[in-house]
Amino acid sequence: MFEDDPELQAFRLRYREFLDANAPRGWRVNATSPDTTLEIQRSWLRTLVAGGWGAAHWPTEYGGMGATLAQQIVMQQENARAGAPAVTMFGMALVHVAATLLEFGTPEQRHEHMPSILRGDEIWCQGFSEPGAGSDLAALSTRAVRDGDNYIINGQKIWSSGANRADWCLLLVRTDPIAVKHKGITFVLLDLHSPGIEIRPIKSLLGSQEFCEVFFTDVVVPVSNRIGEENEGWHICQTTLATERGPYLLPVVNKLRGECAEMGRLAEAIGTDHAAQVAASFHAEVTILSELLDRTLIKAAFGKSGNESSILKVYYSELSQRLTTAALEMVGLDAQLSWPEAFDLNSDTFDGSWGMSHYWSWSWTIAGGSNEIQRNIIGERVLGLPREPRPEAKVR
Repeated sequence: MFEDDPELQAFRLRYREFLDANAPRGWRVNATSPDTTLEIQRSWLRTLVAGGWGAAHWPTEYGGMGATLAQQIVMQQENARAGAPAVTMFGMALVHVAATLLEFGTPEQRHEHMPSILRGDEIWCQGFSEPGAGSDLAALSTRAVRDGDNYIINGQKIWSSGANRADWCLLLVRTDPIAVKHKGITFVLLDLHSPGIEIRPIKSLLGSQEFCEVFFTDVVVPVSNRIGEENEGWHICQTTLATERGPYLLPVVNKLRGECAEMGRLAEAIGTDHAAQVAASFHAEVTILSELLDRTLIKAAFGKSGNESSILKVYYSELSQRLTTAALEMVGLDAQLSWPEAFDLNSDTFDGSWGMSHYWSWSWTIAGGSNEIQRNIIGERVLGLPREPRPEAKVR
């Protein structure tokens, strides 16, 4: 993509030279736990920043590159080529938090957090979903009651990725229990070292503890930590959620390409017509997905983005499930015995374990907005179908 643009080609070569000289080699061997993976990613983030390549999408006045979307795409392509570590444990801070602060934060909030994020000193998580507010996020019930210059927060969040290692949390709370559910929500920045917070990791099918429950009991948060106006949090959180779909798919589609290539090698080793046909079929589908993604990113680079990201998200997540299921069937019982030594579940390269890839693929039908919600978006905003009835029930 962008091969016919000489300026982008020159940019690509400069970044490739930097990666060839600085990207760590054999880092996966040492990424044997969440702690070691975190330190590898923090070190790489600081190397990128020191070389002038950190936070490409940030404005230059905050230490970023001010890179165009096309340049960011090129950098992601080169990261995949070089096998450089993905700074996934800092992704929430670098992408979601930064987007929220830049759009709605005060100068004081940006000054406090953005330099620390860029240094890798702050890890962030997201406190949105609740046991009774998943796909219907606006039904959240965690309460924040105003007490002078503070809010007093009580309630529970769930599925907060990385909360057990985070320092701060992007938190949605209900400040008006009488208003219709979308209208009484406020967005705050929460210091997770505050008294009254209990974090309970949830052990997943993969044995990891990435997801957490977070409980709040009379937690005090300064009003100065509020983002935007009180009861206007729903509008603000849409900016945060919008960063979860679109260009983020490039590294995971790169990973799917790697899995597809490995399936081809697997089919060749099996040597049957059926295995070859299965591999060829998935190669065609991954090629189609790649072309769709390229077209969407090119449109976005020229300011013509739309709702195609929802189509891509549904297609990618379900294709990943089908491809890894077929690979497990090819490998047979031996697939249960092959697990990677490296811990980085969010790697953008194939980790050599079909079992790990298959189990992890299921999360993509939920993360970033469930596929059921995405199909509603596609039906209403792409196909122009009638909207689903949405009664504005009050939350008490």
